[in-house]
Amino acid sequence: MQDAATLPGRDFEGVPVMPPLDPSWSMRRIRLSTGADIAFTWRAGTGLPLLFLTANRTTRRIFDFVLAEMEPANPVAVPDYRGLGESSGPTVADLDDHLDDLEDLCDALGWDRFAVVGQATGATLALLLATRLPDRVAALAAGDVAVGLRADVFDLFLQQVERHEAGFATRSEALAETPFRAEWSPEVARHWGDTALESTGDGRLRWRYHRDSIVATQRALTEDLWPRIRVAQPALLFHGEHCTVIGQEEMRRARKNIPQARFATLAGANHRLTQDSPAEFSRIVSAFLREEGVLR
Repeated sequence: MQDAATLPGRDFEGVPVMPPLDPSWSMRRIRLSTGADIAFTWRAGTGLPLLFLTANRTTRRIFDFVLAEMEPANPVAVPDYRGLGESSGPTVADLDDHLDDLEDLCDALGWDRFAVVGQATGATLALLLATRLPDRVAALAAGDVAVGLRADVFDLFLQQVERHEAGFATRSEALAETPFRAEWSPEVARHWGDTALESTGDGRLRWRYHRDSIVATQRALTEDLWPRIRVAQPALLFHGEHCTVIGQEEMRRARKNIPQARFATLAGANHRLTQDSPAEFSRIVSAFLREEGVLR
């Protein structure tokens, strides 16, 4: 266990540390100047810190299997965005609110320079954060960058959110309604149920998100954000081999806009990259971060 006196933020009672994270990881909460009260997974270490950014509609715990594979010696923070998971704060948040929270979180952790790893919405936020903080973000790995999402993808998202508002009677019912789960192992599926669902007063199970926040964030991803993105740092772009959300055209545009980026394909994965293939996600990202001198 980490020394409580050196831990950032404060402790809280939330979704417990459970496999595949061992007790060397801590669950923390910190109130930011933006008003957000951010929950994050934390472990101290040496070297350049690593910030992991989750997808919309998920929680920070989707990185648990990746972190167990990577076992980085670096300091690590994995936050829930405002309106997701165990974070709270001003009710409705979109991409710019998340960016403000992330910058404030890194300031609060005392991180002058750090590397960023993001998936889907987290990949987009990684690019925007690198643009906003060019002297602080040293390198970034971005999987399935979500920029200019197709109208049919957004419409399907809204239909799913509306359908899920009533909640679920059982975990099996919730899992059956989870998008892009076909590639998951039984362990990943069980962990998702343990960490992404919460019981409510009516005895139903619901996802850990604030509806208006995830819709505002998803709507922002339908816009053409590339005019806002200027990434000069070393970058890795990677894509799920069978992704049905981010198409080849979107990835070609990403590569065109970040010409120095390396590119990789996550074999066998759809859009939930960290859960579809955590070992391969870890291998690809770790190789890139080692090449950049971030991981030892």
